Amino acid sequence: MSAWFAAVAALPEMQRDYLNLLLLTGLRKNECSEVRRKDVDLVAGLLLIPETKGKNPHSLPITEPMRQILERRCQTLEPSARLFAGLSADHVTEMAERAGAPKFTLHDLRKLVASVGARLNVGDAILRRILGHAPKFGDTLHKHYVRLGPSDVLEPLKEIQLSLQRHQTRQRES
Repeated sequence: MSAWFAAVAALPEMQRDYLNLLLLTGLRKNECSEVRRKDVDLVAGLLLIPETKGKNPHSLPITEPMRQILERRCQTLEPSARLFAGLSADHVTEMAERAGAPKFTLHDLRKLVASVGARLNVGDAILRRILGHAPKFGDTLHKHYVRLGPSDVLEPLKEIQLSLQRHQTRQRES
């Protein structure tokens, strides 16, 4: 991971912000690349993902590390403008690898968020909510009864992000 963090830090701001936002949120590559200014509510602290793989809108609470990226990206944009306009989601991994990152896919970042959450004993329902996954077909309890919103995942998401940041800090210090 240390080589990944160092390589990403060396990238231009847009690519660096995109990869770091993916790492902080576990969003799918297209979900992140399609975020528009109007989808970011910095006052309410919500990031809306209107179009997802499951066709249902998804939202995440905005944590402080996310806020830093989102404020920078939103600064001068019109409401309909994409935060990462012009960025090639498929090309950004190649850029990071040329800068020294080990070979990886954008989906690996999503898996990392899930794995860190599991290691921190974050429950499956919370992890599904963070990642925007639907419950399993036969999971009646979570499919029909349990409803979790952004506020329900705020603390677990902060824990996951803090664990990732600690790893990054340890890598820089060694």
